Amino acid sequence: MLCLLSAVVTIEAGGWAPIKDVEDLHVREVAQYAVSEHGRLKHLQLKLDKVVEGETQKDSGITYRLVLTVEEKGADTKDYTVVVVEENAKLHLKSFKKVVIKSESSHRAM
Repeated sequence: MLCLLSAVVTIEAGGWAPIKDVEDLHVREVAQYAVSEHGRLKHLQLKLDKVVEGETQKDSGITYRLVLTVEEKGADTKDYTVVVVEENAKLHLKSFKKVVIKSESSHRAM
């Protein structure tokens, strides 16, 4: 019985959970970090517009997977999926990718 309970806890700890309040101050801080860090690394002037949605996964730290609307100076806003790991009170940007929406016509062409 103890082994079974341990397996259930491990599965729950590693699963993704939706973020209920994407306007939460800490979630916005994580999002702002991702935008600032990506802008710094790519030499871009980016501005966080909003956090669209997100989820977290707890392991040795907390992994945030967020969809952000971001504005680049002089351009329209675009949506990005970012992954940030928070470990020992430090944030680490793992990925920053543009959300690509495939149109119906591109699905038919395949």
